[in-house]
Amino acid sequence: MRMPFPAHTLRAATAAAVLLSFVAACTSDSNTSPTQSDAARAVIMFRQLADSVSRSGGDAQLGGAYASLAEVVRMGGRISPVIITVDGVATPFSATALYTEVNTTPPCAVQVCSTIKQVSILRTLIAWQDNDPRRVVELSSEADTNAIHAYVLPVTVAYPGTSAALAFFDGKGGMFFGTSGTQTFGVTTSELPCTSAAPAPFTPAIFPAPPLCTQANFSVAFNATAEPSRFLASKNNATGTHTFSMSAQPVLGARFQLSAIVPPLPPIIVTPSAALPATISVKVDSVVTLTLTVTNPSSSPVTVNFNSGKHYDFIIMDATNRALIWRWGMGMMFTQALSSETIPGNGKLEYTTQWKPANSGQYIAVGSLVSFSHLAEAKAPFTVP
Repeated sequence: MRMPFPAHTLRAATAAAVLLSFVAACTSDSNTSPTQSDAARAVIMFRQLADSVSRSGGDAQLGGAYASLAEVVRMGGRISPVIITVDGVATPFSATALYTEVNTTPPCAVQVCSTIKQVSILRTLIAWQDNDPRRVVELSSEADTNAIHAYVLPVTVAYPGTSAALAFFDGKGGMFFGTSGTQTFGVTTSELPCTSAAPAPFTPAIFPAPPLCTQANFSVAFNATAEPSRFLASKNNATGTHTFSMSAQPVLGARFQLSAIVPPLPPIIVTPSAALPATISVKVDSVVTLTLTVTNPSSSPVTVNFNSGKHYDFIIMDATNRALIWRWGMGMMFTQALSSETIPGNGKLEYTTQWKPANSGQYIAVGSLVSFSHLAEAKAPFTVP
């Protein structure tokens, strides 16, 4: 049996929305009328699709995907015609691409942050079928050449090496996710500033600072097989498989540079449909003891699946500015093999670790599962005297 996507936490989905807000502010709105720009027309079209899904009571994930796509096209302001072969049929698509570069050094104590400073990069192609724009392909990758696996967040999944991900919305409510394939994703950056394709629908709050947005050109090629996953999309009516092929073609897009406490995420986020209740307890002494408890509220056993030996994670944030102070899994090595844990009916899993604070202050502890089958996360504020 092929693996489904791993779970995204709600924190990751929220972070994606924050990143979109950051990026939206970096572009300067042009005076171009929507009727004078293919990109502007695409923005209006996807906003209308998102509104239509919302008004009809459709899947919120699908409506959110169309809304995110509208904002991505608006931000970069440039699109390109491409040909993608879907199930053996050469099909015209329109596409844009993003090169997101995030400095994940948090604004915390120098002695802590200097050990975890890093720049994370994500390349993303988003393409929609010309005669049916509800059919959308999203390809994301950390590097120019990566194999495609069943992961939508390659920068946060425990995997031996870098990875790429593919998602497909079939226009009929079905969602498919890449399970195998290859891709190349070259990028040429420039110093030319971005010009948005349409006015912003809102004025986002900027914290800590707006990113730098410049034009970029891409060359993208990929071959992939995609399958449905009901774990990620509870309303997914998809069946069967799809194959995709795109020869090396130029795609216009943008480069975004910003600072954040999370790595870059794809614009379209599909959250998991399976979740488990979780709580976190904090005991402050000479060290801070953290315990994450994940509960199975049903009377039947639940099997929680993992991509590696990393089953959970803890982070500590500054309560005043949400700066990342410490992460349990940072720099640790884990076995790269599938594993699982079974929670008995009405039972629980517990994970405990300790953190030695360098300074007193107000903090927030967050604990979460690192699972591709279930979402579970909890947070709690605490004080170090």
